Amino acid sequence: MEICVLCVKQSKKVSTGKPHDDLIEIDQPRFFTGAAPRGFKEQDYLCLTCNSKFSHSTNKNDVAWTLWRG
Repeated sequence: MEICVLCVKQSKKVSTGKPHDDLIEIDQPRFFTGAAPRGFKEQDYLCLTCNSKFSHSTNKNDVAWTLWRG
């Protein structure tokens, strides 16, 4: 299946970008802690339109939106 237009745009968003309307959370968020303020969170999402899977990370050294499967 092709990746929908919204997911193509989503993969290019910066860390402050919100998930588009067809992305739903599929797992519990993963919290990584370290010496303050080094903690961050990762969350997985699934697109209801094209079944693409994304991960969103708040880690400043990571890519904000990662497309794992399209």
